[in-house]
Amino acid sequence: MIDEFKKICEVKENVNLKDYLTFKIENYAKLMIFPSNIDELKESLQIIKNNKLKYFVIGNGSNIIVPSYYDGVIINLKKLNHYEIKDDILYVEAGMMLNKLSNKVSNMGYKGLEWACGIPGSIGGSIVGNAGSFKSSISEVLISATLFNGKKIIEMSNEELKFQYRDSILKHKKNLIVLSCKIKLEKYDANELKKIILENNQKRVSTQDLINPSNGSVFRNPEGYSAGKLIDDLGFKGYKINDAMVSLKHANFIVNTGNAKSEDIIKLIKKVKKEVKKQYNIDLVLEQEIIK
Repeated sequence: MIDEFKKICEVKENVNLKDYLTFKIENYAKLMIFPSNIDELKESLQIIKNNKLKYFVIGNGSNIIVPSYYDGVIINLKKLNHYEIKDDILYVEAGMMLNKLSNKVSNMGYKGLEWACGIPGSIGGSIVGNAGSFKSSISEVLISATLFNGKKIIEMSNEELKFQYRDSILKHKKNLIVLSCKIKLEKYDANELKKIILENNQKRVSTQDLINPSNGSVFRNPEGYSAGKLIDDLGFKGYKINDAMVSLKHANFIVNTGNAKSEDIIKLIKKVKKEVKKQYNIDLVLEQEIIK
């Protein structure tokens, strides 16, 4: 089976995920594959289906928590990173990094993604989770997404993707894999965009823990509340389970202070969620995904 994959694309066996996940935890996966185009992806998925293998897809490995050993296939889409702009419409593949793209198109004098300058995820992941910051989100500029449903390539419009706050239909239909998308941009002064990006980056540095490895925000903000403030008010900043810690800088961040394990992070998530429910009767919704 591994030889079948090797005939199609780059393959790594028993791979240490520390270099592929933003939490920088030493978890391992049986197999990671790197398709460089859609045909390779389709052929790989057929092998997975034929061998009844479990799998999941990553871009930059943010927003996911993986078990210490994943006995399946991880499909890494980082090679699907082509982009081009025609008539103010950006065509971009799923593996392209959102923050990198934000800087590129802003420097070219296009407005639409300047809010995303510090988001460490891929385009595909940002669409699945409707990524956003500074009161903007990908759903506001996305025209449509091209997807593979396991049998054929389809296109879904913005409306069909049913975007909500940090959510889309793709979070609930795991058979749909984002291949690429179309984003509406508009011409704008590049120097003004650079100023916006600089201001946004300064805000991030002052309010978020960008030193210790993390997945960013752990919980969605409940309507009318800040998840970070709720957690902070309960005195959780600095609370640790082994090397997993609620950030001292932003209470809605859990960080890896050394050699945290996925189990430590999950225990800490459950602890915080339980206490917020107990004290405020608010069910915090996890923004990150726990892979099983």
